[in-house]
Amino acid sequence: MRQTRLVAESAMLVGIVGASAIGCSSARSHAQVYPPQPIGGESLRAAEAPTDWHKVDAGPFSLFAPLGWEFHQLAGFDSYVGEFVGDGVALRFDFGGYSSCGYLLKKAKKPAYAIAHESIGGFPAKIVSPRTPGHGATAVYFRNVGHSNGLCLWGKDLTSAQQELALRIFETIRFGGAVLRYVIPPPPPSKNAHGLTIGASTS
Repeated sequence: MRQTRLVAESAMLVGIVGASAIGCSSARSHAQVYPPQPIGGESLRAAEAPTDWHKVDAGPFSLFAPLGWEFHQLAGFDSYVGEFVGDGVALRFDFGGYSSCGYLLKKAKKPAYAIAHESIGGFPAKIVSPRTPGHGATAVYFRNVGHSNGLCLWGKDLTSAQQELALRIFETIRFGGAVLRYVIPPPPPSKNAHGLTIGASTS
């Protein structure tokens, strides 16, 4: 009799655990609105971002940079554009379905440039930097980071120290959240000499 009761209690316990597991699985599937990021896309090795750096978020992607660095969104035509600014350096970017580093990469050829192919944030990336600092673009290019979106981030005519900093920042780029197929920000309102917003109704 005791053995029968133990078997029944064990069966009941298995049923409860099984139901809980199914419930958790169901809740997880409903909570997962966006596809999972590639392995390693959210983590940073200690060597990639110094402890005194901070995260600078641009929306569909982010990076780590020294304190004081800021993100500025710029007016774009057919893609999402902006810049990361700090320490006298401006790293501009072009993100979207039409993003391309073609005009930069055409000039970046060996032996004048150092060219590397790496995996950053779980995505293939091409990094180029002039061997003679101050002459050319230091850039990183991701052809496809999901939904046919690409990213080009670059700095122009950087000094040796600025170039080294830019290359370290490139390594901290991470993609996450909902990546839209087309990200076109509205252009900032223009003002005339009298301070009136152009295009706005004056009635």
